[in-house]
Order: sequence, then C-alpha cells, then structure tokens
Amino acid sequence: MARILDIFLNRKTNLSCEKYPNHGSLFTGLRHEEADAIRCLSARVSGSIFNIGKSYHLHDDDVEELICDCITICLQKIKEGKYTFQGYNPATFVIEIAKNRAQNFRRSALKHRTVGLENISERAEEPDFGSLAETELLEKLLSQLEANCQNLIRLKYLEERSDKEVIEEKLTQYTTVDALKNHRSKCLKKLVGIGADASIFNQ
Repeated sequence: MARILDIFLNRKTNLSCEKYPNHGSLFTGLRHEEADAIRCLSARVSGSIFNIGKSYHLHDDDVEELICDCITICLQKIKEGKYTFQGYNPATFVIEIAKNRAQNFRRSALKHRTVGLENISERAEEPDFGSLAETELLEKLLSQLEANCQNLIRLKYLEERSDKEVIEEKLTQYTTVDALKNHRSKCLKKLVGIGADASIFNQ
C-alpha cells in the first residue's frame, strides 16, 4: 500500500498512459508492477470509483483509500495468477472490485455503523470474470447516452440499487418509483437502439 501511495503522489498521468495504448500492454505493465502502468490505471478508474463512493455516501478520504485498496488487490491477483489477461480492460476489473467492496462496506456499516474499509472481506470483493465483458460493453454504450440516462441505468444495473433506495436517498431527480421506472425504460430503449444486447437487462 505504501508503494502505491508513493506512486500516486508522483503522478504524470498523461505521459504514463501514452505508454499503454491497449488493454494488453497495460496488463503487461501491471504484471511487471511498472509505476507508469499503476498511475495510468489509477487515472482510468478514479472517476468511476469516485462516483461509486459518492453513491454509497463514502467520505472523500474513504474513496481515496478505496482506489488504493482496489488497485492493490488487482496487482495482488495478477501476482498470484488469479487474474490473467482475457482481453478485458484492467480498469473494468478494478471498478468491479470497487463496486463489490463499496456494497459490502455499506451493508456492514448499516449493521455495525463503525466498520472501516479494512474490515471488509476480500473474498467478497472479487469480481465475476464472466460479467466483465458485459460490464465493459455496458459502460461503452452508456457513454453514448446523456448524463441522466447514464445515471439511471448505472444505479440499477451496475450498482444494483433498488428503486426504493434510489428514491429515498435522492440519487436522481425523480421523486416516485413510477416516474423513475418510466424514465429508465425510455433510456433502456435508447440504449438498445444503439446496439446493446437486451439480454443483459433481463435480471
């Protein structure tokens, strides 16, 4: 963790990412624990993990810790041979870890109120490799929608938040479940229209 923090404090993100033009080269850099590869990965996941942390009401310090922890876990999985390159973006892998970690943190916090990120089981954080392709596809398609639609679909299908929870925590502009569902349905139709596989939403 100390080495990861030291690397973050000496960020040269733009130059770092230029060295890794594709998923395979970035994974190779991470396997060799190259500082530039770690900086590049951090730059590519920080925005998404910040949004995940915000949706789970984590403090900024906790989000920074979450980013460091998830990248550290990723590097450890690569080192142990538990995460091998399968063509997916390493950033997608890390974001899935962050989502699972935040979900477990929130569940534990609701039960104990004083739990810290370090107390969350690592086993529960491991992403489902089979879902990475769908997650990556969905993220690419979401980027083609307006911000409101991105938020509605991400909350439901990536962060797995219930409609009641979204309304109660005021995570969108909608104040009723019916209005939320109605607008999300329209967004899904737009998403399908730009090439999404509709089966990903049959949950």
